[in-house]
Amino acid sequence: MTSVADTGHARSRLTGLRTGPAHPAEAEFERLQWLRDGLHPLDWNGPTSRIFTRFRDEDLDRPIIVHFESVARRYPNRIAVTDSETSLSYSELWDGVSGLAEIIAVQTKPGDLIGIALPACSMFPLAILACLAAGRPFVALDSHYPATWLGQVLEHARPAMILKRENVCGAAAQPARKGWRPAALGVDEPACVLYTSGSSGQPKGIVNSQRNLLQRVAQSTNAAHINAEDRFLTLASLCTIVGVRDTITALLTGASVHLLDPQRTGAREILNIIRAEAITILFGFPALLRSVIADAGERADDALRLVRVGGDTTLWSDIDLLRGWLAPASAIQLIYAATEAPMMQWFVDDSCRTEEQRIPIGYPLPGNRLAVIDEDGRNTRSGEVGELIVGSPYVALGLLTENNADSSSRLFRTGDLVRQRSDGLLERMGRRDRQVKIRGTRVNLEAVEAALRRHPLVRDTGALARTSSDGGVTLVAYVCARNGASSGLLDNLKELMRSAPPSMRPGRFYLVHKIPRLPNFKMDVRALTALDESNVRNERADFARPAEGDHIVQTVAQIWQEILNTPFPGPEDNFFEVGGDSLKAIAFMNKIERALNRELSFTLINEAPQFAGFCQSLVKHRTGRYVPLVPLKAGDGFPPVFLIPSIGGNVAEFFPMARRMTWPGAIIGIQARGLAGKEPPHTSVEAMAAEHVRAMKARQPNGPYYLCGYSFGGLVAFEMARQLRESGDEMGLVGLFDTMLSPVRWPLRTWLSIARWRVAHFPALIRKLASRVREREPDRPPLPGFLKSAPTCILKVATSSLIASARYRPGFYPGELTLFSPVGREPGLPSLQSIWRKYARVLSVVETAGAHTTMVSAPHAESIATCLTQRLWSGATRTSLTSQTSLPTRPTRPNCPVTKLP
Repeated sequence: MTSVADTGHARSRLTGLRTGPAHPAEAEFERLQWLRDGLHPLDWNGPTSRIFTRFRDEDLDRPIIVHFESVARRYPNRIAVTDSETSLSYSELWDGVSGLAEIIAVQTKPGDLIGIALPACSMFPLAILACLAAGRPFVALDSHYPATWLGQVLEHARPAMILKRENVCGAAAQPARKGWRPAALGVDEPACVLYTSGSSGQPKGIVNSQRNLLQRVAQSTNAAHINAEDRFLTLASLCTIVGVRDTITALLTGASVHLLDPQRTGAREILNIIRAEAITILFGFPALLRSVIADAGERADDALRLVRVGGDTTLWSDIDLLRGWLAPASAIQLIYAATEAPMMQWFVDDSCRTEEQRIPIGYPLPGNRLAVIDEDGRNTRSGEVGELIVGSPYVALGLLTENNADSSSRLFRTGDLVRQRSDGLLERMGRRDRQVKIRGTRVNLEAVEAALRRHPLVRDTGALARTSSDGGVTLVAYVCARNGASSGLLDNLKELMRSAPPSMRPGRFYLVHKIPRLPNFKMDVRALTALDESNVRNERADFARPAEGDHIVQTVAQIWQEILNTPFPGPEDNFFEVGGDSLKAIAFMNKIERALNRELSFTLINEAPQFAGFCQSLVKHRTGRYVPLVPLKAGDGFPPVFLIPSIGGNVAEFFPMARRMTWPGAIIGIQARGLAGKEPPHTSVEAMAAEHVRAMKARQPNGPYYLCGYSFGGLVAFEMARQLRESGDEMGLVGLFDTMLSPVRWPLRTWLSIARWRVAHFPALIRKLASRVREREPDRPPLPGFLKSAPTCILKVATSSLIASARYRPGFYPGELTLFSPVGREPGLPSLQSIWRKYARVLSVVETAGAHTTMVSAPHAESIATCLTQRLWSGATRTSLTSQTSLPTRPTRPNCPVTKLP
């Protein structure tokens, strides 16, 4: 703990915040008509049958530390907080709180502000509670912000004491003396100060009382039916209102909370924690949840009963993504609030869905009075757009605008433009001012412009926020130089903005002759947007494909542009200085992994953030020899499933399916020789199968073996199964995904039937294929050029596979084949069972969604994953696996139709 030298400046700095004079402009609000609240209970469409202890109105009059002491005495041995290193029971947490609170009370005076400079660890909630128990408000100091920013916060707040980890741990180890009692801190007194960026670009402290915090706890508890069996994980900084709210909610309900730093934790680790800690309630910003779920590879456990989403614009596509990941019984709750005031929350109901992509922000809740006003301060009519106003006793103290001494009249102008639908839901339409939210942080564009104007050579500037197709937001800055002094100016501005919070740093800079203006002298946003769109489009069109052998540079550049929405990067471009952040870094590394088909360290982009350096780091990890096995999804000790791809030999086609597999073993792709290294491709199925078997047995020496092949890969899987059975190995499953013999072996009537159908449908097929290419890759050339652009290695592998297929004459397999047949098979083709009947002892036919070319791709991956998982469990029960290892609970999924043929 470090004391500020002049503590006199810190004393009573929060005095008088609740009794400021009435704002003259607020008198008009007395005539406002408030929106009707209470249309639905807090838990409407939520976990209404779950048993919990309701947070009552009278509980808002009891201080937080009184609530916590009661919970700690009721659950002394229950785990309260955990982090990556330690865990504290409620009794241990209470002892630490009492010991630290006594020291704080002795070394400071009433009214002093206490700074908390701690990472996301168990000491953070201990410090929060200790400050309140000592009767002192606290200010959270976020170490992720630059030193300049933190210096401004400290100058503004002037805390009398700063709690750091090394000091807190020692103090917390000494419980308070016998007879110690918490100090009296009224529920309407300042409890915490949280800093955001104000319109001036300077830090802005927002003061909340205990009553404000307790109201958020009450709404969370009563809506989600939170009880002592819950386990929280909040993917937000503990220095935000979300982090403080969720931590206190967990500790006042007897639940436990797991703490981590979301900016320094990769998606895989987050997923592991969710599973290992059996998390029941998860909070995340939409962008972060997108990245985490994209890396999941499998559904979430049933334990995760609730995901709460907030802090940024949420789309219906985000809900669809969550629905696909969560167990069917899990709920999704949308939170709409600000540091200044709690406002709305609701459990998303798909029946309220419309064509609008943005999800409604919720219903007016009891305890908050909401109004929608026009530019003249009058109520809007039903369905009209206006600014949302909150009138509540739970509005933050630091933004007090009182009309009288009654605290219930405090008002907060959100700046959000909303309209109320006929069903009562409110839709957010945008911002009244120029504030935007970037990864949950509110950023004022005027503040960005003000920061840029500090440079003496900047004559004029403008800032915009551009939204990409995936919902990410990038700041774009336009700068006019004084007297044409443009040399090195952009580099100087990038260096200048390093002292600002990451959310305020522009990702793209443009030097322009002048900022376009409208007749009313306001900035012409459309003209600036068009300039940015044109520049990005031209830069991408000018992108020169690197020479053959620079595949890594090309891949990284394309993904770099896609994630950051920037032109082709220069060698010195820094990922984090051109719009990158921790969330985009997760998405970037995930896409790089998938594109290169190998697992990489999440810290690689942190260690080499410059474009050229990052590419060099990848090249160093590059292998010059053929590596057949490519992990698609990790497993936990059960036998893996080996997947052989189609004619191109690229296992990437299995990624959508693999991510949806619930089989507890690993999912491993076997890629063809010739895609990497200098080894030539195989030209016979038998040789390919033999090499794959050697690689597979090196990974798994003994059976049972689980093999599946798609299209041509099914021939290889079949031959591998034959070779394994001949050597005495046990097979668990042999699956063929719409696998046929080479067309050279088709009977004449099959050729004629297919030819007639294709001639009749050829024009429509070409139009449909060309349309798909334009929709997915609009910058690609027409169809012939698109086909010619395939990598040479893939064309060589495909050609060799065609030769191998024509030469292959299957032998007999003395076991069962599972044939996965898509419902959209081309008319005229022979049935799979008619092809394979004479080559196996038993056939099982499983019907799946899609057609031959789409059955394992994203639109139908869920169907094939479900059917394959069911067949894997059936195979496991027939092998010695059941006698060696107890099977986990089999997931419940819709049954796939199976026809068994002798």
